[in-house]
Amino acid sequence: MGQSGDMITRALLAVFLVLLLGLFSFFAISLQNEKVLPVKSQKGKPLILEGDLYTIDGQSVDKKILLSEKVILNVYASYCLPCVIEHPFLMEIAELKDIKIIGISYKDQVLDTKEYLERLGDPYDFSILDLEGNLSLKLGVIGPPETFLIIDGEIVAHRIGVIDINIWNDEFAKYF
Repeated sequence: MGQSGDMITRALLAVFLVLLLGLFSFFAISLQNEKVLPVKSQKGKPLILEGDLYTIDGQSVDKKILLSEKVILNVYASYCLPCVIEHPFLMEIAELKDIKIIGISYKDQVLDTKEYLERLGDPYDFSILDLEGNLSLKLGVIGPPETFLIIDGEIVAHRIGVIDINIWNDEFAKYF
């Protein structure tokens, strides 16, 4: 039984090594592929709002506000470190620009969201509670922060990631 046990062990080791070699080969080949598909922007698409929306204070949201004139939608969360980085710039926009800035609290608890806004300041006209992430999913959000510029119900600019003065000037300023 000793020799057959050794043979089984060797056979299993050989199978394991072949599988491991195959896995490494697969990764090596996939890393050489330069065709990485970019994340699709929502630019040019209409803003579609389904279902009832509520603020972090529990008030019903009038969807007409989101579909009229110019509105910045900013998806954020209290647990999001890049959101903390972009927050001072959002405060600056809120002070300098005559535009509605509406936050979307992405998969975050109400108390955490309110504490975040109290600590860093609140640049938003109001924040929509998106506890389950359903609204954000319909917007095509992959995670906070993301910023949308909506003009008359159409997404005219969409930024995945932190927004700062350079991004603002490159992607958003031309609409003001």
